[in-house]
Amino acid sequence: MAAVLLLDQISKVLIVANLDLNESVTVIAPVLKVTYAQNTAGIFSLSFGPQWLYIILPMVAVGFVIYLLLRPQPKFVTVLLGLILGGGFGNFIDRVRLGYVIDWISMGVRTWRWATYNIADSSIVVAVILLLVTEFFFTRPKKKEETEEADLEAEKP
Repeated sequence: MAAVLLLDQISKVLIVANLDLNESVTVIAPVLKVTYAQNTAGIFSLSFGPQWLYIILPMVAVGFVIYLLLRPQPKFVTVLLGLILGGGFGNFIDRVRLGYVIDWISMGVRTWRWATYNIADSSIVVAVILLLVTEFFFTRPKKKEETEEADLEAEKP
């Protein structure tokens, strides 16, 4: 979590210090550009409501991830949840401090570009995809007896 948060915040400081708003530098033509953008909208630059939602919803998501971390998890899942937390905090810091999120990674071909994003976004998306793959393809369903035993254990004071 801390590594993602630190890399995200350092990369954003470097982008702001070295590029003007909307300035681009081509890294791998035509696929990858570094572009300083200020995202006042939500994930993937999609607008989904008033600005206060962009602070409340991430707080709810972070709370849910912390709840999951307080429950026993396999180490791999714990790492993935940490990546989500690090990314969530990275963007949350921007949103509270600046009123927008600093994005800077621009990928695409010619005029077709994906929404500009950052390390925090990458961390969240990759971790969520890996969590879904793990859950759907590598987690065996619990037997009814195991589920009942776990529920009984959770009810004990």
